[in-house]
Amino acid sequence: MTDAPAIKCADVGVAMGLAGTEITKQAADLVLLDDNFSTIVSAVEEGRHVFDNILKFIVYLLSCNGAEIFLMLICAVVNLDTPLTVMMILYANIIGKKKKYILCKKTKI
Repeated sequence: MTDAPAIKCADVGVAMGLAGTEITKQAADLVLLDDNFSTIVSAVEEGRHVFDNILKFIVYLLSCNGAEIFLMLICAVVNLDTPLTVMMILYANIIGKKKKYILCKKTKI
């Protein structure tokens, strides 16, 4: 008897890499290579860190470029020429990132 149908129906099917059958491994979404369930805990923690970093990056981009986005949106709605060219925006972002990098390097965050 195999667990493959149950693993296939689960939201996230987990199979053992060493002790599991080939059918179960093929049906699973996640195969544990070392047969240790603590691997799932560390993988979930790592995934949460990645998700948090993505959210921080999105908030950073929106907060830094919010005025540019708002200005371009208003110009598009009112049908005016855009006051900032693409090169101006890129230059401002590069200079801003260099200053942030220098400040972070000095404070050793």
